[in-house]
Parts: sequence; structure tokens; C-alpha cells
Amino acid sequence: MWQQTLSASNDAAAAVVLVVEDEVLVRLAAAQHLRRAGYEVLEASNADEALRLLATVDVDVVFSDITMPGSMDGLGLVDWVRRHRHQVATIVTSGALQPAAGYGMFLSKPYRLIDLDFCLANVLERFEPQQLCAD
Repeated sequence: MWQQTLSASNDAAAAVVLVVEDEVLVRLAAAQHLRRAGYEVLEASNADEALRLLATVDVDVVFSDITMPGSMDGLGLVDWVRRHRHQVATIVTSGALQPAAGYGMFLSKPYRLIDLDFCLANVLERFEPQQLCAD
């Protein structure tokens, strides 16, 4: 089956996307798809791992499941990102919950990878990460 994807710009540095998902196959599928689309991708299986990465690496977008094991869920992670890395865009996903307004873009599970592409294009355009701006 052929599926068109939106690619990260070849003329600018690739945006860095942190995929936070406890379901291994879902995380791997999203991460592989985003790498093929030209993004630089980091992976975490829960919010605790994501926080460790965010402490050491600059990212442009956090794409996180809402329901995960660990000390905080995906909404807690978004709250942390908003307080400490306000320049980072967020997309949350869930098959069980839909968050209240204010948690960034929401992608309902199961999602199509093309829908993830559109969400990323939307948040990157809105936040205009420094890495994607022409100097």
C-alpha cells in the first residue's frame, strides 16, 4: 500500500522529535516512520526516560502517549515541558482519553502515520523552531 508522507525540509536542519510511548511496537513504528520522513528521532518508553533526555538534548517536539507507567503520565510530561521548555511543541495521543484543551495537539489512537505527519507539520509551523528557520 502506497502512502504519501510529509517530509522534513531538506534545506534546513531536521527537527528533533522525542517519541514517548510505552507500547514498543507503536513507538518503533512511529519512530521509524519519522526517521524516513527526515526527522531526527529520540525514543523514550515513559515520561521518566523522556525527562532524562530532555535534560541533555534539545528537542523541537515531544510526541507522547498519555497513559504510561512511571512517575507521571503524558499530560504530566506536557505540563513539565510547558513550564521548563516552553519553546518545545507537544502532541499527545491516546486510545482511551481525550485531554482537556490546553495540552497541545491531540491525535487519537489508532492513528494513521499520515495524520502524525500533518500534526508535526502543524506544530512545527506554529512554533517555528530555531533549527528550521533560515538564517
